Amino acid sequence: MDTQTGWSGIRERVIAVVEARRRARGWGPPQHPVFEPVLTAAEIAEAEAQYGVKLPEEYRTFLAEVGAGGPGPEFELTSLRRVDGNWGWVWEGGDPIPLDPSEPFVETQEWADRQLATLRTAGFEPTTRDEDDDYLNDYRKVFGDAADRIWHEQRDRGAIPISDNGCGMTSWLIIVGPHRGELRDRNVGTNPPYIPFVDVHGNRHNFHTWYLEWLERSEREALGSWDDGPGPQ
Repeated sequence: MDTQTGWSGIRERVIAVVEARRRARGWGPPQHPVFEPVLTAAEIAEAEAQYGVKLPEEYRTFLAEVGAGGPGPEFELTSLRRVDGNWGWVWEGGDPIPLDPSEPFVETQEWADRQLATLRTAGFEPTTRDEDDDYLNDYRKVFGDAADRIWHEQRDRGAIPISDNGCGMTSWLIIVGPHRGELRDRNVGTNPPYIPFVDVHGNRHNFHTWYLEWLERSEREALGSWDDGPGPQ
């Protein structure tokens, strides 16, 4: 894997992969640019000021040097955009997703404890933990119609959805907490575990190493296959 920390030449390499894929499949000329425009330093600073955070350096430099959105593991990255005066992360055609920076991202093994604390703060003593949904049923008793929204907002707090992996699977970039800058794989389901992305040596990926691993795999696989290759180890 490329061990450099910068993004020199990466944009061109990704565009070459996309072009090779287009030719191999007999597609016509592209309708849109491969990457969204890069963000200026002022725009990145404005987004950070809105949320009161500093984005991980590997991601900040990607936004400034490669693009605010574009191809990426495994299908496409979410795009950081300003919509109606506010910054958020956008899936294709969807509404902006905000970051909740109020607390650190909760790792899978700590999630049930966080739920317990929330319920007890609300004056409710939890009953039985469900194997799949933890204390979601108790949340519904306490918070009523707002329970599912509150439950999911707490689960994703401190992280942003960074890419669409297909079939309901997503990747998340941690923005707040002790594992800031790392990525987590979220499988489909109501309460899936958030699994760290690691390289072949078991080292946890940051945004740069994660993106480079995907690009190098795409180049090896006939410069065009997004949907082949292993997921997180």
